[in-house]
Amino acid sequence: MDTSLLHTDVLVVGAGPTGLMAGAWLQKFGIDARVVDLKSGPTKESRALALQARSMEIYRQLGLADEVKSRAIPTGELRPGIGARSFKSIKLNRLGYAQTHYAGLTMLEQSVNEELLAEHLKDGGHEVLWEHGYESFEDTGDRMLIKCTGPEGPVHISARYVIAADGASSPLRESFGIAFEGTTDDEVFYVLDAQGVSGMGSGINLRFSDENFMLGFPMGSDQNGGERRRLLGILHEPKNSGKEKPDVDEERARASLRQEFGVLYRDAAWFATYRVHHRVAEHFSEDRVFLVGDAAHIHSPVGAQGMNTGLQDAHNLVCKLADVFSGRMPETYLQRYEAERRPVALRLVSTTDKLFSAATSSSLLARTVRTRALPVFWPAAVRLVGRIPAGRRFFGYLSQIRIHYWMDDRSKDRATLATGFARTRRRGKVLGRRLPWVPNRSGAAPDNFEVLNDACWQVHIYGPAGRDRGEELASAYGVPLHEFAAAPKRRLPNGSVVLVRPDMFVAHFEQVPA
Repeated sequence: MDTSLLHTDVLVVGAGPTGLMAGAWLQKFGIDARVVDLKSGPTKESRALALQARSMEIYRQLGLADEVKSRAIPTGELRPGIGARSFKSIKLNRLGYAQTHYAGLTMLEQSVNEELLAEHLKDGGHEVLWEHGYESFEDTGDRMLIKCTGPEGPVHISARYVIAADGASSPLRESFGIAFEGTTDDEVFYVLDAQGVSGMGSGINLRFSDENFMLGFPMGSDQNGGERRRLLGILHEPKNSGKEKPDVDEERARASLRQEFGVLYRDAAWFATYRVHHRVAEHFSEDRVFLVGDAAHIHSPVGAQGMNTGLQDAHNLVCKLADVFSGRMPETYLQRYEAERRPVALRLVSTTDKLFSAATSSSLLARTVRTRALPVFWPAAVRLVGRIPAGRRFFGYLSQIRIHYWMDDRSKDRATLATGFARTRRRGKVLGRRLPWVPNRSGAAPDNFEVLNDACWQVHIYGPAGRDRGEELASAYGVPLHEFAAAPKRRLPNGSVVLVRPDMFVAHFEQVPA
């Protein structure tokens, strides 16, 4: 059988949300790329569900935010409860309204994310090569040769760089022998997309019982006008993986929801059982191959962080590839991808692991806190959370807009030596962080994120005091200059001069005295 040979600059293996996002950004930068996947098309099951504010900002840069919103279900409430009782909700959109244009959460299931991104690639002339599965890898010096199976026979693809977005069992990661370190929970959990749901409060529901918990995410209405919900919980007394008797497993989940939480539903459009893994790859790159998304890290569904972290991996990496292809940065700049994104994954896995353990622990202390203490302190917590900085920080962490990168290893090392403890390193309020969002209050001009849609290095000045220094910096770097009004409550007071990377992160910050 004849073997086809294709040439490209970047090959993306895997067309889940992460791989498709990588392909979309490669297309935006005009980089020759191919996306391949063994599937015949986008995922049919809903799977991952929520888009955080940071991911919506990335979609905005692509010009797809309005399309996402037209297909999505927004929600701004987090409502805890005990058994069948719901408490007053936290208004996430109120906590985040001053931090991002996309306060709250956007419910857009994985299948729709994939459809949207695949359509975007096709419209740009870069259709995904479906039914092409990774088979083997060969380093040929300055390029790599990847053999794929195809519907019409083997296909070889020659590429300068490879992005492994091929999931938690990543054959590419395995082929390099990169360790995937972590743990797997003993408990078996269920996930189902329920139709005709009753017994739920508005927004995202998080309820506890003595022996279980329930997460419920809104998914809009079903064909009969009933409520659709994503429901998750523990499947007690599991039998193996639950795959042999899925109908029995669903009935046990249905009974648990009814008896412990007073939640009923008509039928399930999708049902699955799983064990929760907490794992991070030992390395995120090997020569010119880069791991992104589930190939690099997996963790619990607490906080709806998984798909979002993968989308942001792709964004970070492709922006760096674009700088290398344009000649702005040397190839060694790609090492920054692992230096920036792996610490994010480690912190995320550690945090979600602790939260998940607290939510599912069967210890007497954990049960007492969940079912006895929560009803007592929650009313006061709701009143306080919107008035104290901790509430806004909580939204920042949940929405992934408070991520911090060390801009170089030397600054990280100096900060560590200054304190003696890595966990107490002093971090810049602006440097190494996503650019603070400055909304426009007057309506006369767009917010300061509008110019970031160009996805290029640029200098921002906030207030007239920094104009001369901003012009000097923009000339030195050969980048556009944008001027905005001062925003003292947004950490960008008069005289702020900021060098912003294409991925919206601040690479240089200084303040010129007024």
